[in-house]
Amino acid sequence: MGSQNSTSQAHSCKISMLWNWYTIDTCFIAKSWHNNTRGKFAGSCIGCFGLVVVAQWLNKIARQFDIEIGRREKAKYYAKSSNCFVGNEDASEDDITESSRQELEKLANESGTKSTLIALKRTLSHGWYFQLLRVKLMRRQIQSKDPFSYSPTGPYEIYPSLPTHILRVSIFVLQWGLSYIIMLLFMYYNGYIIISCIIGALVGRFLFNYEPLVVSNGNSTSDFEVAHDRETNDRKCCM
Repeated sequence: MGSQNSTSQAHSCKISMLWNWYTIDTCFIAKSWHNNTRGKFAGSCIGCFGLVVVAQWLNKIARQFDIEIGRREKAKYYAKSSNCFVGNEDASEDDITESSRQELEKLANESGTKSTLIALKRTLSHGWYFQLLRVKLMRRQIQSKDPFSYSPTGPYEIYPSLPTHILRVSIFVLQWGLSYIIMLLFMYYNGYIIISCIIGALVGRFLFNYEPLVVSNGNSTSDFEVAHDRETNDRKCCM
């Protein structure tokens, strides 16, 4: 019995509320996450690194999905607006080409579910990832008078459809859950795990947060929005 007790104590979880550099017999979150070898502990460090990178990726996906939904709903609003409504004979051919008119007809009657799926497809395609591609796409839209490049005049608000709202909430829950798991990992005060998470945040932020520093809304120097202001409502406990 004495040998069995000593064996069980030797393989018990090492948990400390003070800074530590434990490797063997460390446990995180649950007893099943037991690192009884150096290889398992190294895998845990890599996993924590990947977890933080995924959290940063989800944060970018959530923001990009809102952008794609906004562009889609903006085009639908343009299609339904009185100034450029489909079938309006007063609209000049310079403003609306025949191909654009046909697309506007589809957009005017597009369901919320279809808009959500299209925006999700464009988000997950990661075509937005490279800034140069986005610049070329914007130039192409302006030259071809693509309806997505138009800006309806006057203030207006865009609310998400039910499928869009459900999907946005689901992405938020994933972000929220991951952020608290990362917080719990930090609370083990293990130096290797904390460093792995910090490196993951560095890499994830570098890969998925390359955005304009300033977004100007007009000609006034005081009329602009900085990138940090846009992130205020997106910050979770550990992001």
